[in-house]
Amino acid sequence: MTQHTPEEITALLAGAADPEHRLAVHQELYPEVVNLATAENVLVYPSLRDNVFAELGVLEQRDVKYAPSYGSAEIRADIAAMLRPALSPDLTADDVFGTAGVSAALECLAFALREGGVLRSGDRVLLPAPYWQGFNWCFEQRPELLCVPVHLRELGEEHFDLTLEDIQHVYRTQPEPPKLLVLTNPNNPLGDNYSQDLLESIYRWVLNETGMHIISDEMYAHSQLTGAGPEFVSALSLNAYKNNPEARNRVHVVWGFAKDFGMSGFKAGVVISRSPMVQLAMKGIKDKQNSYSWFTPFDSLKHFVIGKMLKTTSGGESYPLVLMEQYRDWLTAAFEETRAALDSGRLPYRYREGQNAAQFFWLDLRAYLPPRGTAVIPPEIGPHFPQPDRVPEPFAADAEKQATAALPILFPSISSEEEWLRWYIATYAQVQLLPGQLLSCAEPGYFRLCYTAVDTADVVASVQRVADLLAPWSNGER
Repeated sequence: MTQHTPEEITALLAGAADPEHRLAVHQELYPEVVNLATAENVLVYPSLRDNVFAELGVLEQRDVKYAPSYGSAEIRADIAAMLRPALSPDLTADDVFGTAGVSAALECLAFALREGGVLRSGDRVLLPAPYWQGFNWCFEQRPELLCVPVHLRELGEEHFDLTLEDIQHVYRTQPEPPKLLVLTNPNNPLGDNYSQDLLESIYRWVLNETGMHIISDEMYAHSQLTGAGPEFVSALSLNAYKNNPEARNRVHVVWGFAKDFGMSGFKAGVVISRSPMVQLAMKGIKDKQNSYSWFTPFDSLKHFVIGKMLKTTSGGESYPLVLMEQYRDWLTAAFEETRAALDSGRLPYRYREGQNAAQFFWLDLRAYLPPRGTAVIPPEIGPHFPQPDRVPEPFAADAEKQATAALPILFPSISSEEEWLRWYIATYAQVQLLPGQLLSCAEPGYFRLCYTAVDTADVVASVQRVADLLAPWSNGER
């Protein structure tokens, strides 16, 4: 338990504007609360520790000097080789540009397209919702674009199925034509792989009938359950991309080591683009303009650690590729154990048999929301500790829970009902879930659970605590 005063705690939390950063601060302050909200992957760490980190050796003098900001030719070639089986057999080092994480890669792409005259301040970016909240920072804070959620309603709001018609409807109802479409495949937070037929239809329409560029965020490309379908298909492998000469100028991919390789703290990502405009921005212009990666570099420590990993072999084969095959088995086992715990606890979630889940469960906890309008949390109040008389009646602590120290309200900007439920689960089950409205979900009551964020046994125990806490609702007692 933290030793900070309530005033210090709320000030620290308020200083972290991004939800996942705020949760990281919360984790430092309250380490006893299990954070299943933030997208992390601990499943591959034991293998990385034994096969890479324990064998790193000493940093040589060359390893602490400046490295090429977008990555040396050697490491870009090694990254391209590692990604070819998943993304495209045609991928080369010339297509790959390193950055300090995928968030930086996205921002670099936005700046490159602005520099090239494709985008200007105020242009709209279409994002199928729910979507990762970090897109808002990447595109709005400095590139000054406007993120527009595409709510998935064509096949029913509760299904969360992307359709071309959903994208077309939002595109055609904007005051000005949007200039950028961003697709996350596999999806975060839903975990789906988009089918090739769906992607082909979307890319054909965008490339042939609009002026939009497409960014495909493929951060979770290797996060695949065994036997999941439809199989993952990269934008670079689509016929709509390969058979359209214009596509190389308007389709861009981002990927990073944070999710599949569990190296989120390294902030190591790549822009993948064959666009001359983007490549010029990422390389820089002689004596005129520095590489965009210079401001967010693939630094020497990344070269040292990730470079060593990419060169590591296992049984004569590429260790990273072997690791990704093993990871599929570990991911599938963790998914099945977590799913069994959710089913046992009668906690509902969105999933269709056989589909992919990446690293997530999309929980449907709408039945546990307090009545609308109860104990409204003013959005402007910021993180704060709730007054006991402000806690809505369904969540008021009973006698045996009164000794539990209440945790702070973290997200007053979302609906009060959803934030009260998050607060209740965090305070009394000691489990942190990510509210769906932070991910631009239209309806309150959905939560993202990352089942790779901690060891699977701790995930299962956490799910059981949430289920026990909410059981009275399931039993009709509240």
